[in-house]
Amino acid sequence: MKRIISILLILGLCTAGCIGDSPYDPQAKCGTPENLIFEKGSNQLSWNMISQGEGYYEIQYGEQGFTLGNGTTVVTYKNSYNLPLYKNNKYDLYVRKNCGIDNGRSNWAGPVTVLASNTTTCIKPGYATYSKTTSSVYSSTFDATVTWENDGISAYETVLTTSSAPPASGELVISGQKAIYIGLTKTVNYNFFVRKRCADNTFSDFYGPYPIKWD
Repeated sequence: MKRIISILLILGLCTAGCIGDSPYDPQAKCGTPENLIFEKGSNQLSWNMISQGEGYYEIQYGEQGFTLGNGTTVVTYKNSYNLPLYKNNKYDLYVRKNCGIDNGRSNWAGPVTVLASNTTTCIKPGYATYSKTTSSVYSSTFDATVTWENDGISAYETVLTTSSAPPASGELVISGQKAIYIGLTKTVNYNFFVRKRCADNTFSDFYGPYPIKWD
């Protein structure tokens, strides 16, 4: 099985400029997040869950006073996120809901201006997702592109295996945003694992097993 690791950005999990600053129309179908709260101990930004429209949340952050569109953007399907902040630095934090092409993006909520009292703790990714393709319906193999929750800065270790047990280690992805697996067997069920390499070169726990299969 041939494995290709790419550092190309995908699905909006990237730095500034990957997710546009101008919202879709109409905004009214996608509610703006409210009650933004910053937890200093974990550098976690949270907000009220928005029920209007399916989708996800976009967080943009940067040094205090930065202009929207010039910050770092991350995506989460939860209503909270532990940001990769550094102790004694001041940041502005924004968040909005992305409900997709039909229902649009909300207005940005924020900024919340914070002084980070701690460097971000090492927290494992919260989710993964994948897409799959095949050269033909008659082919016995398929390709899978896997992405995961990441902060757009850190390196990650990833593993694809047929075991459900957490691996001892993985293959390092430098600033990795996705992993591409080629030639997977359609009749085999796989499991994906990913963990974050932290600032002190330790690692978080593995997220997984996340099942990847053709059917």
